[in-house]
Amino acid sequence: MRKQKGLFPISIYCIDTSALINIIKYPGYPRDIFPTIWEKLEDMVKRGEFISHIEVYKEIEKRDDEIYHWCKQNKNMFKDIDDFQIAEFEKVKTQYDHYYWNKEIKRSGPWADPWLIALSICEDGILVTDEKNSPNHIPYIANHFNKHYLNLIDFFKKIGIKY
Repeated sequence: MRKQKGLFPISIYCIDTSALINIIKYPGYPRDIFPTIWEKLEDMVKRGEFISHIEVYKEIEKRDDEIYHWCKQNKNMFKDIDDFQIAEFEKVKTQYDHYYWNKEIKRSGPWADPWLIALSICEDGILVTDEKNSPNHIPYIANHFNKHYLNLIDFFKKIGIKY
């Protein structure tokens, strides 16, 4: 179930917690050394091309670092749960190993992965994650829905960031 797209569709990128954290994780891409990256991301947020899920924000919120403060300043990029996502979430759920699913649901704190995949399906977005393609991880589950994904470096290449 997808939302209606406009006449001139744009590429939408849905970023995961792992990739957001890796933007600043040592050695990372500090803003004072790589301002082009940060300016590009903020411009994409303003145009609605760079989004994430509110559950990703909740995972990031537990941190008190540069990426949390950046996410807080760009909170409009984090999308709330809607009826379209709930329908896709139920389909995404079926692709996880039952025991893994139950373990993740029972742990304290948010678990954004299935919501992010559902969001990418609804928005016809490209996932950005630094998770490995192994069972119960974003790339592996996304493959079941023919969803394209990029790691952080490939994402930077795709959006034309040059050093």
